[in-house]
Amino acid sequence: MWNEEPRETELAYKIADRIISIQECDEGYDYSIMDENYHEIDGGVYDNPDVDIRYALLDIVDDLATHPDTNGAKGNISSDTKWEQLNFDEVSEQMDIANQLGSEVFMSRVVMEFKAKTEECFHKIGSMSAADIEERVAEYVSAKLYENDFDAEIIGVVISGSRCRGLEGKNSDLDVVVQLSGNEREDDLFNLLHEDKFRIGGVLVDINPITEYKTGTLEEYLPGVEKYLEENAMQMGKKPSVTADLQSKKMQVAGEKKKEAQRDCKKSETVI
Repeated sequence: MWNEEPRETELAYKIADRIISIQECDEGYDYSIMDENYHEIDGGVYDNPDVDIRYALLDIVDDLATHPDTNGAKGNISSDTKWEQLNFDEVSEQMDIANQLGSEVFMSRVVMEFKAKTEECFHKIGSMSAADIEERVAEYVSAKLYENDFDAEIIGVVISGSRCRGLEGKNSDLDVVVQLSGNEREDDLFNLLHEDKFRIGGVLVDINPITEYKTGTLEEYLPGVEKYLEENAMQMGKKPSVTADLQSKKMQVAGEKKKEAQRDCKKSETVI
């Protein structure tokens, strides 16, 4: 009698910029989708225990490859992406370590979901997608910080304002919010990043630098932008044209917090 191969009950693969682990459970197969740093982005239960584990995994990946990215889980997965098998136990261990800071993982999902919506709604500028533009802005900001010896590093870059939801008017600027670390004043960062009147594809780029201890993080800032854009669209009953009002409203999202921080700073200077 031939020896039968043991039944596979757990697998892990790196597919493009995502890591997917899957294991057998009572309802079928429990799976997790992670970024390259093993932070869990999405997951669930594939509730068909009648198929084998490789079929279930193939179906999950095919769904990611062929459907729009609504929550950031898809990453760069496509129908022709190569698969690299990983050790399931090692992946599980790394995921546990990465997800010990549960709140930070949840917060990063806020940014990923915002970016995913932008990719769906964004109207390309020339041939540049939203991701291309965010990368170009990051390069510009990094160069300006280095050239001017500013003590700050980029945490994240996200297109905001009207263009992130395809609501721009003919003469709309390209609003981009950049979270930075360090102790530089936001006003100084703002002035630095606007002195060249930086443009992409002929469109003026309005860079809004934020820091965690003044305006707040991207995770805190972006829900306010999303809420305003949704409310504006509902009030208009159609896709609204952007106006100068949008910029002031966008800045208002963190305005009160920023003003309070500036008042505290002035009080400290007075005491000194």
